[in-house]
Amino acid sequence: MNNVNDILNAYFEGTALPEEEKRLKEYFRSNTVLPQHEVYKPMFAAFEEEKQIAAPIFVIPVKKNNKKPFLFRKLWIPAASIAAAILLVVILFPLKNKTEISSNDYVVFIHGKAISDPHKAQVYADKMFMQANEIIRTSYEPLVKANTIQKEMDADKIFDDLSQKINYIKSANQ
Repeated sequence: MNNVNDILNAYFEGTALPEEEKRLKEYFRSNTVLPQHEVYKPMFAAFEEEKQIAAPIFVIPVKKNNKKPFLFRKLWIPAASIAAAILLVVILFPLKNKTEISSNDYVVFIHGKAISDPHKAQVYADKMFMQANEIIRTSYEPLVKANTIQKEMDADKIFDDLSQKINYIKSANQ
């Protein structure tokens, strides 16, 4: 019994030897377990039941041959090269539009209409800037008025003016 207590202590501390663990398992499987050790019997019984559980068998699927057809593998590099060449041509040499405007001409598009006269384009741009300036000025006008009113309604300034007037009146009365 004392020996079983020593082995149990070593088992729970993790220092029991494999032979001692076998002796503990045999002891708890037997019908001669002392009453003070009965509390450990279900634990060792669970360990034995756990051993009997078989792990599920996992089947690793066989990898299929996913090779592309021979023709596709041979032709994808030339097809990609041709597509890249066409893309470069389109980017570097853009198509001319119907009006045949050369890259040296001065052209501005306004509402979809091509204007090639620089003077007309400048006049139109000035007109648009003036309209934008007028919109901005009229949009901020109420804000400027509100700031002016706020400055006039400054309480500190009003009280300073009143205190100066009161002091002036007091000094005049004396």
